[in-house]
Amino acid sequence: MNYEEIVKKYKTPLFIYNIDTLIDRIKYLKNKLTDKYDLVFAVKANTFIVKSIEKYVSRYEICSNGEFNICNNLNIAHNKMVISGVNKDYDSIDNMIKNYDILKYTIESINQFKLLTELSKKYNKQISVLIRLTSNNQFGVSEDDFKYILKNIDNNYLLLDGIEYFSGTQKTKVERIEKEIDYLIEFTNNIEKEFNINIKEIEYGVGLPVYYYQADTFNEDEFLDKVKTILDKIKNKTVVLELGRSIASSCGSYLTSVVDMKTSKYGNYVIVDGGINHLVYYGQTMAMKIPYYELLPKVKTKEEETYNICGSLCTINDFLVKNIKTRKLNINDIFVFKNTGAYSSTEGINLFLSRDLPKIILIENNKCKLVRKDIKTSDINFPNYDIKE
Repeated sequence: MNYEEIVKKYKTPLFIYNIDTLIDRIKYLKNKLTDKYDLVFAVKANTFIVKSIEKYVSRYEICSNGEFNICNNLNIAHNKMVISGVNKDYDSIDNMIKNYDILKYTIESINQFKLLTELSKKYNKQISVLIRLTSNNQFGVSEDDFKYILKNIDNNYLLLDGIEYFSGTQKTKVERIEKEIDYLIEFTNNIEKEFNINIKEIEYGVGLPVYYYQADTFNEDEFLDKVKTILDKIKNKTVVLELGRSIASSCGSYLTSVVDMKTSKYGNYVIVDGGINHLVYYGQTMAMKIPYYELLPKVKTKEEETYNICGSLCTINDFLVKNIKTRKLNINDIFVFKNTGAYSSTEGINLFLSRDLPKIILIENNKCKLVRKDIKTSDINFPNYDIKE
């Protein structure tokens, strides 16, 4: 697909998500990891690709009522939804239990346990639940609270299917994953003996690493082979792997154009029409690492310069890349930043300076589909004095 032709039609800044690349990525992960495991996509990683992967994932992890509404409006099957999240408000969960047959709900606190019990009794509906075990942060319940739930659960209304566990993303050491799996196996065995129950399922957030920067080296085949060996230690359980970043990152490109250039005694500065309100790279501090990118148009030249690439926000923090050595730049040149399929379109500081949100395009079989127009954040930031309360 010719990005320059796309830019002529849609302008920059612009997100492009290649669905063919996305599906190939899922197939690769399944081949390496999930021949006997279910695969869950964390919707928060990228809401715009949810529908495109419906046939390729077993479930969707949904962490807010907003994400539920997106998936519901996309006609995602309710029996593929896991309703998760640390904040389950009464009205949202009431609506879900009353009107839909959701696959599962997670329990992340005693209050959530009581809420789900109350609403399932209210509508006389048995719902399946996973208890999220904390990794010693604000997510999930402690071991003691886990046991409290088991002692008080009414199986006529809450049917315990298993345990959910997620401790974070970008786990670059298999030793950390092995330590977590060993802990989950030991904890599950102890719970089963103490309460004379069978934990059928473990949903595990693997937190596989994505390598964004040119200086990084990583043998993913070798890494995933080791992870697979560790996961195979879990016996006689359904193992469900929750992934977001690892699925989505490689399908995305973020395009932004050079709009101005200047030089001071501190170096060459390039202003692009995007910025850190759009582009989010995990682990990048003040743009000191150089991500994978390409420049358009492709020009054969030996002339090189060192530049600081800055966005359009009025903040000294708006650096995309510092001290990048590349071919000599010109106004209207286009940076194509790679591996932006996860979080960039949903995690950026989108409302700052009231700049428009970029268009989003899906590419599949060499065809473009516009799935979001420019959104004027000035409308969102506008104080409307005519609102009738």
